[in-house]
Amino acid sequence: MTQRLDHLDGLRGVAAVAVVIFHLMSALTPWLVPEQQPGAHWLAYTPFAVLWNGTFAVSVFFILSGFVVTNATLRKSDPIWIDVTIRYLRLAVPATASTLAAWLLLSAFPTSATELAALTGSRWLGWTYQGTIPGPAAAIYNGMAGIFLSGGSFFNNVLWTMRPELLGSILCFAACAFARPRFRLAIAIGSAVIFIALRRYDYVCFPLGIILREAWKAGRLPSTLPILAMLLGLLIGSQSGDAARLLGLDSLPEALKPERKGGLLYPIAAMLIVYGCLRSPWLIDALSGRIGRYLGAISFPLYLTHVSFIYTIVAEAYLRTSQHGLAFAFLLPASIVLMFAMAHAAERWLERPFLGLLGQLRRWLRGLTIGRRDVRGASS
Repeated sequence: MTQRLDHLDGLRGVAAVAVVIFHLMSALTPWLVPEQQPGAHWLAYTPFAVLWNGTFAVSVFFILSGFVVTNATLRKSDPIWIDVTIRYLRLAVPATASTLAAWLLLSAFPTSATELAALTGSRWLGWTYQGTIPGPAAAIYNGMAGIFLSGGSFFNNVLWTMRPELLGSILCFAACAFARPRFRLAIAIGSAVIFIALRRYDYVCFPLGIILREAWKAGRLPSTLPILAMLLGLLIGSQSGDAARLLGLDSLPEALKPERKGGLLYPIAAMLIVYGCLRSPWLIDALSGRIGRYLGAISFPLYLTHVSFIYTIVAEAYLRTSQHGLAFAFLLPASIVLMFAMAHAAERWLERPFLGLLGQLRRWLRGLTIGRRDVRGASS
């Protein structure tokens, strides 16, 4: 129970790859992405579409965060202000590095996304700065504060997830302030009801992750049919955009339609997938292997770096090679290889040292707290 859950890291890595493919296809083949183009190609409504449904993959991220953050927080037992400080820095500093990198790339290729959008008709390519690019000070502010205050970024549009990650983590920290599991469950269930009432279905993932962790820790997760649960989750997660209308499911309640970024179905389906990964020995072995561990290690750098690369270098390469069949055929695989290479380098030379510094900071803050307690005890 106290060992690192490598298979959940592997699942996070697989979800990160799905997000990358989703954004590549949103830029280059939007006719295969119902979220970008209603009435997309029929292949986009088959179960295979789960391989590039990035919005659903983010729901898997959030469920994993609710589970893992809760599990790690209960093992550390630090004051909540330390947990919040470390979590903020864990998100904000890498995000700021990504906005600065995006600023450099966008400054070098300030109109590539606009020109590519004119060719492919991609709406997603409009979610970035073009033409006049704000300076580095704006990129730093956006990474350190803007993404948490406004909930978005035109330097790196995937950073919209940072605000839910921070607020969802704070919810986990608040639940962990209670020693008894039933109180943590009460907070999780109560917050889930509030998020559903507010129609913030992405935030529902975090309390579901807490509930899943408590059931796993108590040994109450059923061991029957985890593969079936996984397959059901993948089937639900494959549908997006106007799927309900095309499949004749208009009678579904609004909360269960995929038009609203998956509605309530995505958190439920993501919970089924994480459950399957927790209870299936086959999935545990598959995701905790060498490839799974590697994907898990580079998942956050890959997530943070790929969008600005697509908006600039991939877009420029497409514009230059779209008329040359052989060169164009190598564009997609070459782009994926380069993005993995960037993520690998970032994980090796930036992510690891930064995590080490965060660990040192946590220990220093923990010692500071203990020192204050000792001084207060001596003075009393």
